[in-house]
Parts: sequence; structure tokens; C-alpha cells
Amino acid sequence: MAVVGAALATLLALGLVFVQPLAGRRRYHRLLAAIASDPGARLRHYKRGITGEWIGVGVVGLIGALVGRGPASIGVTVARGLGGAGGTVVEVAAVLAASAVVFRVASGALRRALRRQAEGFLALLPRTGVERAAFAGLAVTAGICEEILFRGFGIAYVRWLWPAASHAALITLTSIGFGFAHLYQGPRGVLLTGLVGALFAAVTLSSGVLLPAMIMHALLDLRILALPDLEAEPA
Repeated sequence: MAVVGAALATLLALGLVFVQPLAGRRRYHRLLAAIASDPGARLRHYKRGITGEWIGVGVVGLIGALVGRGPASIGVTVARGLGGAGGTVVEVAAVLAASAVVFRVASGALRRALRRQAEGFLALLPRTGVERAAFAGLAVTAGICEEILFRGFGIAYVRWLWPAASHAALITLTSIGFGFAHLYQGPRGVLLTGLVGALFAAVTLSSGVLLPAMIMHALLDLRILALPDLEAEPA
């Protein structure tokens, strides 16, 4: 069973690195083509994203069962709380809250800057109340599932292949994979999300648990709900 688990882990790793980025870009392009004439396209995109991420977590759970490892082996545990990373979580949450307030009052040059920054994912921004609720669910799902996939499974898989890997190597390799998972956002999106992934990986490695990164990741994505209407570029 361990051999099957190792093979499945390798397939998942290859899928995350080589398949998911291209599939995600293709899905985003389909969304761009559909939203002008299909009011429900964005909501379905959110729902498919939520389903896909939980399927990925299910695969991680299956791998763990096959190789005899429990959730705690990849940092999924509440027994250790925030693992000493509570201060970092509070600081990041405060920065994100302050930026959300700035978003709400943005106008003029700042609003144009926000639109430029959001160009890679503008079609994903929710417009209606129902979409905003679904997007909140997607944000929380991403916070949980992507941390399990990229920081939990990703770090464990690199360590399995390379037992002597340093923290710097683990951070670099997993953050590159995380960045390319956002290929649909373009080069800027890949770079920015890669840097964010490096922060999450560093916090995970220092704390030994995924909860701090999960919280920060979810808050980062939920902050998008504070953006003003960027559909039309301001004058």
C-alpha cells in the first residue's frame, strides 16, 4: 500500500506543478468568454473551484491513509494551536484589515492602481450578493485546502524526495509551485503569489502547524471583498 501511496503522491505533485496551472488558466479564459452572456458563469466557476480544492485534499487524505500517516504529519492539527505564530497572524491580520479600509475609500489614482493590480483576476471579482457569499466560501476553502496541498503535502513530498532539504529550499520550491498555480493571473500574479507562498511556507516551517498560514491565507483572499467596483476603469 505504501508503494501505491508513493505513486499517488507523485501523480498529485506532478498534477499540482504541471497540470493545474494550465487547467486553471484554461478555466479562467473560459470564464472570460462566458461572463458577458452568462450571468451564472462566475458563480459556477466559484463552485467548481471549491469542489476541485476539496477533491485535492481528499487525495492527500487517501495518500496519508495508504502510507500510514495522519493529518498531524503534515501540520493539520489544533493540538498545538498556532504553534507560536500568533503574533505573526495578528500582525498580518492588522495589515490586511487596514488595507481593506483603504480599499473601501479608494478613488482616483489609487483606484486605477488597484485595477491594474487586479487585471489578472478581474473577472473573478464578485458583483452580486450571492456571488459575494460564494466567493467568501471560496476564499475560506482556498485558505484551508491550498495550505494543505502546497504547504502541508508539498513540504512533506519535497522532504520525502530530498530528506536533507533546508528550510530555504523547501520555501523556494513550494512557493514556486504555488506561484505557478496562479498562472492565469499572468507573470505579475505568479510572482506576487509566489512571494506570499514563501511567507506562508516560512511561517508553517517555523510553527510546525498549518493553522497560522490557513488563517492568513483566508483573510488575504477575503480582503478582496473590500475592493471597490473595478469593472469600469475610473476616469
